[in-house]
Amino acid sequence: MSLLWVFLFSPVFLLPVRAQQEVPKKTRKIFLQAETFYQQNRLDQAAQMVEKVLQRSPDFVKAYFLQGDILAARKHLSASIKSYRKGLSIDSVSWPSAYYVLALREYKTGDYAAALQHIRHFLQLKNNPVFPEAMHLQQAAAFALQAEKYPEKTRLIRLDSLINTTADEYVNFVNENQSEMIFTRKKFFLKNGRKTFRETFYASVWKSGFWQKPQRMLFPWDSTLNMGAMSLSVDGRTMYFTGCSWPGGYGRCDIYVNRKRGRKWLYPEHLDRNVNTSSWEAQAVVSADGKKLFFASNRPGGKGGSDLWMCYRNPDGRWGKAINLGDSINTSGNEMAPFLHPDGRTLYFSSNGRPGLGGYDLYMSRLDAAGHWSKAVNLGYPVNTKADEINLFVSLDGRRAWLSSDRDTTHTGYDIYTFPVYKKMAPRKVLFVKGVVKDSLSGKKLSAAVVLTDLSSGKTVDSLMSDPVNGTFLVVLQDSADYAFHILKKGYLIYSENINLKQFPAETSVNRTFFLQPVKKGAVMRLENIRFAFDQAVLSASAYPELNRLVRFLKENPRLDVLIVGYTDNAGSPAYNLKLSQARAKVVYDYLVSKGIDRARLKYKGLGNQHPVASNATARGRAVNRRTEIIIR
Repeated sequence: MSLLWVFLFSPVFLLPVRAQQEVPKKTRKIFLQAETFYQQNRLDQAAQMVEKVLQRSPDFVKAYFLQGDILAARKHLSASIKSYRKGLSIDSVSWPSAYYVLALREYKTGDYAAALQHIRHFLQLKNNPVFPEAMHLQQAAAFALQAEKYPEKTRLIRLDSLINTTADEYVNFVNENQSEMIFTRKKFFLKNGRKTFRETFYASVWKSGFWQKPQRMLFPWDSTLNMGAMSLSVDGRTMYFTGCSWPGGYGRCDIYVNRKRGRKWLYPEHLDRNVNTSSWEAQAVVSADGKKLFFASNRPGGKGGSDLWMCYRNPDGRWGKAINLGDSINTSGNEMAPFLHPDGRTLYFSSNGRPGLGGYDLYMSRLDAAGHWSKAVNLGYPVNTKADEINLFVSLDGRRAWLSSDRDTTHTGYDIYTFPVYKKMAPRKVLFVKGVVKDSLSGKKLSAAVVLTDLSSGKTVDSLMSDPVNGTFLVVLQDSADYAFHILKKGYLIYSENINLKQFPAETSVNRTFFLQPVKKGAVMRLENIRFAFDQAVLSASAYPELNRLVRFLKENPRLDVLIVGYTDNAGSPAYNLKLSQARAKVVYDYLVSKGIDRARLKYKGLGNQHPVASNATARGRAVNRRTEIIIR
């Protein structure tokens, strides 16, 4: 915890700069009793004693400060502020440090103008024992005052009583079409005379304009174990959560992962020592491509308190050594609850170590082209308030967000709020492709590899398996890159498609069924990513990922013989197009031979502009018609 908060409830800091007031001996004795009761946390007795003191000596300044500290300890900050102001109205010189405590409590209650005035006064004093903390408070109060003066253009709505109750609720996940929400409900209760809590995961569906009654999520393992701080992968099929005091854990709280098969959750796995240590680890979230894991930890080597850390996934599927996200994100305070948007570049998190509106605020940072995180930016008012805003979820389409906050004093604890995302905090546009993979003949749902390749670099951007029970998958396309989209399964032809965000300027999602053709004589496999420029028969760099996949397919099916067919658009004479298409088929043939495919298995021919698959009236249609197909012989 930052020293900024140490003196919120403590009177020890209040040292006089001149002789204390003359107070009758009996009154001072009562005052000392009040101080003792306060230090013993016997607040009712302390309040009664200090009231007696003030009845006897209504100008006893230190008694007003003690009264203010007692009220603060009882969470009556507004009344505490009145007591401090009363004391300073009597003597504004002898107790300079009271201005710091007063400013801190004014800031905590959202009276930023008064807090700024009093902390500036305090900073003018010499021999300041907490100068760094006071400077931080001044920056925070000045920021908060400006944030309230110039609010962001959005409006928060508290979800209704089916979601929010007298318990604490924390948002965890909202699916791609915002039809299902998963959240945590934290209930406090007494056990063996001690206050404790239990966290339970719930799911609610959106129907007829409302979130329906939530249903408790059930898992096939010991339900008495403590688990919380959950997140899901973008497709909702992989869950990361925090388990505290689990058998075999390395520290007080560790991170676990479990996966969904159809509708059933499998047993969880404990992540290894690159993620979990003897320290506290929690609140993990995985990137959309599954290659990065972000989490909070108070392990050694951080900036102070809990920091945000990240691991890269190794080729063997294990997580590599954790990397601290650095000064642009982490502070000497606490950073928690990371959420990486599926755009892969926008990170949201909560922190109490930066200038903000009070307690924990929500911040964001963006990853630049060089791989560096930008300096964290406060999300402003009304997203942040004098209360605690502790976690955030932004929809996959980047248009709506949900957060958890204890801002509403008419309700108990943390509740979930929703609001439209405003421009400053908006992530980059993504396109998510959700599909079901089926056998084209039987309609059977298939488990198949779904691979996304960046055609400009030839690198695999994402690779996953569709669900073995229901055949579903979800993959995210980022930026405006040109992608080769393939679905692969042994015994079936390669499904090939060219896809990018430019094809869907007004959409954020594609939802389709993808049919795979069994390998059999006469089956046609269209290679969508072998494209030729107008009047050319030269392979482009973007064709090689597709061709290399075809090479692997032919090597995995050594008994298959194929015919390579080239096509053109309708520009030029039929004779010329026939010749050009023949040349295009030949360059594909030559490439396959150069990669070790037996010539005896291959034949090629051109069909000119016959059998167009798109309109030749548009540039895009003509480009699609300049294609290559493979026919099983």
